[in-house]
Amino acid sequence: MKKMLLAVCFFALGLAACGGGGGDSGSSSAQPAAKLLKISMYGKPIVSASSTAVAHAQFSLISAAVAADAPNAASDAQTTAKSLTDALAARGVPASITTQVIDGTALHQIVTTEYNGKSPTPDQFKTDPSEMIVVNFQLDDMVTPSTDPAQEAAMKQFAADLLVFAQWAAVAGKYVLVVAPIQTCDTQYSAASGLQWALYEAFGNGAPLHFAGAVPDGFGFDTNGKPIPDVGTDLSHYGADCRSPDAYLQNALLDSVAKDIAAIYKESNGASAASDATPVSTPPTVSATSRAQQRQLS
Repeated sequence: MKKMLLAVCFFALGLAACGGGGGDSGSSSAQPAAKLLKISMYGKPIVSASSTAVAHAQFSLISAAVAADAPNAASDAQTTAKSLTDALAARGVPASITTQVIDGTALHQIVTTEYNGKSPTPDQFKTDPSEMIVVNFQLDDMVTPSTDPAQEAAMKQFAADLLVFAQWAAVAGKYVLVVAPIQTCDTQYSAASGLQWALYEAFGNGAPLHFAGAVPDGFGFDTNGKPIPDVGTDLSHYGADCRSPDAYLQNALLDSVAKDIAAIYKESNGASAASDATPVSTPPTVSATSRAQQRQLS
């Protein structure tokens, strides 16, 4: 596949602290105010308003005002925004977060209607990122295994759409941070692993993405496709269907994303972020399952 080299600076977020007036107050201890970090969140809410994950709802494109026929999406989006704002504030990062809940179909509609499905030209990549987009996009169908032909086609379309979306976000001066999907244990060829493949495919084809977020649990599969949990992993966190992450995993993911965002913010302000995880500009190690899918889909 053709690779597009993007002249995008991933780290210059333009988030330097405000200078502060000081004036004639005579106070030498006054500290400059930290600049507000503007974040737009796109995709499935990371956490739910209730203690039970809403795992497979298919959402339409909605704003913070959200449509009346999607009360769960509205509540979960607000809960995620509030939880992430609080988690960042606890790490010394003032943030203003707006939410857009989007599924794969809505992402495709944005790309085709706003950008005519085309990537920007190389000369348009002139703006250093000054705002952040956190994306947690999902496939429309997060149940059907990734080996299904229709799901394979959806994954390929998703990867192509995300590439265009992220490139235009970079042109608009927005740093795109991708939330790593929680892998599910229903099958080694789960829809979640298909989503992971699609994210990596977009990145490999030139999407200016950074990856963030992780959960403490992990597992593999035996030769019969049965999940084998790592030491300390409790598969009950994934629900009776093994693909519905509970509040424990949701909160762990949100906390990890907050750490990564704080690390970016502190680094851009010249502060030490040694205690926080640093998001990677390359995706995490691809699992054997994802590599198999990559061979299959290439």
